[in-house]
Amino acid sequence: MKVWLLALLLINLIGCSDNNGDKALQDYQQRLARVLQSETVNLPLPAAPPLAEPRDIKQPLPDLRIDLTDTLATRRCGLDTLIGERNSSLGRVYSASKQLSYELRFLNQLQQCLNLSWDNTALQQQLQQVYQQKQLSITNAFNNMLLTDDTLRKELLGVRNSLAVTEIAGLSETWQALRALNQLQQFIVEQNWQAASQVDIEQQLQQLYRYNVLGRLQHSLRISAHQLAQLNQQLAGVTPVSLCQPQPDKQQLDILANIFAKYFIAQVQQYTVNLEKYQQQLWPLLEELYRDTPLQPALQQRFAGNYQLMRTELGQHVSWWQQLNRQCPLQLTRQH
Repeated sequence: MKVWLLALLLINLIGCSDNNGDKALQDYQQRLARVLQSETVNLPLPAAPPLAEPRDIKQPLPDLRIDLTDTLATRRCGLDTLIGERNSSLGRVYSASKQLSYELRFLNQLQQCLNLSWDNTALQQQLQQVYQQKQLSITNAFNNMLLTDDTLRKELLGVRNSLAVTEIAGLSETWQALRALNQLQQFIVEQNWQAASQVDIEQQLQQLYRYNVLGRLQHSLRISAHQLAQLNQQLAGVTPVSLCQPQPDKQQLDILANIFAKYFIAQVQQYTVNLEKYQQQLWPLLEELYRDTPLQPALQQRFAGNYQLMRTELGQHVSWWQQLNRQCPLQLTRQH
């Protein structure tokens, strides 16, 4: 047996100890390179489509003021507490998400105020004007949260940390958080201020931050598409027929079959299957949330575009194995 074949057989088949997707792909590529005696292809990762900067897309909100004497008159329906909250030292530096929460609570409380009977018709008219202006600006407040919140920006920009090959924690929680934000968006469209004000925005953002599934999914789709493209380029010069004719090397073919089962099927394919599942569950919610926003085109490419590239490169790679299986008696089977 050739020395390099013997060394390859002695390598632990468990794979990467950290069970990381891009490490599994890299390990798989290197094993194929060794058994096929081909050069690995290492190309720089293409840059992701840039996201518009928060300062360029944040929309101003109207600065509405109510006289102190009128504020005292609004104690009967609790508006004074909200006004005091906004004028506090913390209220003046609200994040976009906290600002949105405040605006929704204010609209809900103001709507209830206007349903009361008022002796002071001038104040009632003033409150009605404030209510109308708040309604007109609430979409800006929601979009400011979507486009500039630090937690969401981290998820949308991605992180250089791939998902695990196996099942991950936080998928359900991420789905629930995105669904809650979509429901909030719908409540705002319906002007259902009571329901909208009860959505705990900070809790949803905390769930996204805690598990960081979206940020890692984005990177995983991007890096897997890139690594599979490198792998296909590496195999472009290795035709299946050259491995079988005129005389097949049985030891080499046995190791290829082993790599196919232990590394491609058990790790690489399982990884891409999981990425597909995550993409199909999460991307429709994210796409709906950011539809008609300045970030939608870049997000489309970062998630859906890279997902399609991954599938295309994976299909090309599977085709190489299918051709090899037809040319040589490897009896390869592909799991689903």
